[in-house]
This record gives sequence, structure tokens and C-alpha cells, in this order.
Amino acid sequence: MVPRLNIRQKIILGFLMPSICLGVLTVVSYSNLLLIEKKTYSVEFIDDMENFILEFRRQEKNFLLYGEKSSYDLAIREVDVALETLKDLDGYSFDARMERMIGDLRDRIADYRNRMLTMYGVASSGGKTLEAEIDKLRDIGKDLVDLAQQISALERNNILNINKHLRSQLVFSIMGVSILFLIIFYIVSTRVLKPLKIIELTTMQIARGNFQPLEVRKANDEIRQVQEAFNRMVQELEKRQDQLVQAQKLSSIGTLSAGIAHQVNNPLNNISTSAQILRDVLKDGTDPFGMKMLDNIENETARARDIVRGLLEFARHTELSVRIVPLRDVVNKAVQLVSSQVPPGVTVNVDVQGDIELELDPQRMGEVLLNLILNAIQAIETLPGEISLYMGKEPPERMVTLVVEDTGKGIAENDLPHIFDPFFTRKEVGKGTGLGLSVAYGIIEEFKGRIRAESEVGVGTRFLIDLPLPERAEAGSGE
Repeated sequence: MVPRLNIRQKIILGFLMPSICLGVLTVVSYSNLLLIEKKTYSVEFIDDMENFILEFRRQEKNFLLYGEKSSYDLAIREVDVALETLKDLDGYSFDARMERMIGDLRDRIADYRNRMLTMYGVASSGGKTLEAEIDKLRDIGKDLVDLAQQISALERNNILNINKHLRSQLVFSIMGVSILFLIIFYIVSTRVLKPLKIIELTTMQIARGNFQPLEVRKANDEIRQVQEAFNRMVQELEKRQDQLVQAQKLSSIGTLSAGIAHQVNNPLNNISTSAQILRDVLKDGTDPFGMKMLDNIENETARARDIVRGLLEFARHTELSVRIVPLRDVVNKAVQLVSSQVPPGVTVNVDVQGDIELELDPQRMGEVLLNLILNAIQAIETLPGEISLYMGKEPPERMVTLVVEDTGKGIAENDLPHIFDPFFTRKEVGKGTGLGLSVAYGIIEEFKGRIRAESEVGVGTRFLIDLPLPERAEAGSGE
């Protein structure tokens, strides 16, 4: 199975391949330039050799025309210099064909020297074959000039071919590198820029309140990780918006309840007083049904009064009496207050460290814990049951998490988002007003904390209360 590369590896590979190609191109081009330089020296060498040949031929003509021995001696010296020069070819870049042709040139120059010696001997002795020797010498000389020119033309043609090959190589290399860069640009555009643009557009939609998550791509790369992280952020933002809406609801209900609580409380007191007076009047009566109705009126009035009291508690914004207190003391006090209402078969466990001190109003925090513990007691229908109060292992930064967990019947998934709404309850009539968790939510918000719930039907419910650490505790933990 071929491993799939992520974006980082693709980009690195994409830039590495052109770099390697450019490196190889640079090395090859440099080698060709060095070869051209050597070929240039070779052409200069051939041109020098051609000049030697032309020079000793010129001296040959002077000797034949004027009979000057100095011209003959000078021609022989030029021939000897040429032969000596042709012995050392190590510093030049000749191919096998050129070496064969230069070897042939050397042999012909040596033959030319021998003919010069023979021709001079015949001329000095006045032999009859002088004209024949001169003709042979001229033929060899002409062949030498032709061969030198042929070698020079061939070497120049080699330089032109190398230069042409180098140009073609550069053109194809540039085209290849350009194609590689286009491929890289395409990959970056489709695999990086396009997904980032989608994330940007989705961010704008989130700003307009549309919390639609991104479709996560199948590729195992950094963009997928960003998309998954973005979707987690969207989910968290949606939760935060729900909490903000919840807080707005609480504020609205609080304002409403403050206006109607006092108006409702007075009629309830009148109804209760009237029912008590009528009970006293009919105390000796013989109408049991009427007495039962009066009992119902008093019970329902008391229940309505409890609802109004809850509304007043919910709407009241008294100043907090905040101070730094040990969290374990607050928890133990709440457990002690509710201990009389814990039925047999239900155990309450507390595991809170004594060194955790928070900036709280202990009375208001106690109200929150009382409410949560009482709800847990009512949720446990199958005995034995257990209620645990302990510290969370992974609290948010600069916070601690207090967990209140029970083994009750749990909360349905559809109901879980609404448990902090005012008046929302699944309890039987007369067993709850639906304001307890709303009040707890408001109190924790006043402590600049958060409260959330996790639940599974048939397993139990867990409330997690995130509370901020005091500033001095944060400074100490930072050291």
C-alpha cells in the first residue's frame, strides 16, 4: 500500500523536486561550460598548429624561390616545434576521432620533414629528381594545410553542437521546472487555499448565526485536522450561544417574575386566609367533602406560594457576600443540611481536597449544592443508590471543577439542553417548580463560573461546576 502524503510532505516534495532538477541542471550546465572552455583551448591549439604549418610552408617557398639556406633551416625548426607541440595533448579535450586526426597530422608533418631533408639533399647535389621531390613536398604540404583546416572546422563544429545541446537542455529544464511549479500551485490552490476559503465563508456564516459544520475531507492531512478543529470550535460556539440565550432567558424571566411575584403573593395570602377562616367555621360541620376541598385549596395555595417564593429568589439580585473559603467546608455543610432527607440505601460520598480555596458566597453556593443533591436523591428510584461529590480531573485553565454525580434514572437526551430553563421539569406535579436548576445556573454565573450536565438514561447524571481560582492561587500555581 502506497503511503498517502499530507500537505506538508507534498509541499516539501514539490519544492524539493524542482530544487533537485535545478541542481542537476546547474551541474550539467556547468560541466558543459567547462567543456566548451576546453574546446575553445583546443581550437586555439589547432589554430596555432595551422599557423605553424603555414609558416614552415612559407619558408619552404622562400627556399625554393631564392635558394636561401636560412629559410630552409627556419622551416626545419618550425617543423620540429610543431612536432614537439603535438607530443603533449593531455591539457586538451579531444575525442577519439580528433585524436586519430591529430595523430595523422603528426605523422604527415614528420613525413613532410623527411621530404624536406630529401629535397634539400637532392638540391645540394644537383640531382635530376629535384622537380619530382619538390612536387611531392608541395603535395604533402597542401595535405597538411587541408588536414589542419579540417581539424579546426571539426572542433568548432563540436563547440557549436555542445552549445546547441546546452540551449536545448536549458529550455527543456525550464519547461520541466515550470510544469512542476504549476503542479505545486495547483495543489496549493485546491488542497490549501480553497479549503481555507471555505473555512472563511463558514466563519462569516457563523457570525450570522448559522452554526453549520464543515464537511471534513477524506484526505489525512493538516487541512482535515484544521476542519475537525474548526467543527469542534463550531460545536463549542453553539453551546456558548445556547448558554447566552439561557442567560438572556433567565434575565427576562427574572424581570418578569419581579413584576408579578408581589401581585400574585397577595391574592394567595387572601385565599389561604379565607380557606383557614372557612375551615374554622366548618370545623364542627358534617360536610367531609367541603373539608377535603378546603384542604386542597390550602395545599394548592401553599404550592403556589412556593412557586412565587422561588420566583422571588430567582429575581432577587442581592449583592454577593464573596470571600475566600475552603470548598470542602461548603460541600460538607450542604451534605450535613440535607442528610436528614437522604433515604436508607442511598449513600453520599465526598472527596474534595481541603487545600482548595475559592472566592465564593458560601450561603449561595450551599443553595446550589442543596438543590443538586436533592435532585439527585429524587432521581434515584432503584436502591441501592449513590451520590458522589468530587473534583474533576481535567478542569478548564485557571479553574477547578466540582462534580455532583448520581446513579439515578438519568435525563433524556432531548431534555438535557432544557434543564436550566425556568419552569422546566419532568417531576410529578407537586414535587418541583422547575426553578431550582435555573437559580443554580444564575448563582454559578454570578461566581463567573459555568455549570453543565452530562447524563445517560438508566445510568445516572453528572453535573460539572467550573469555578475560577482566586488570583493569588493563579499566581502561586504559575510559580
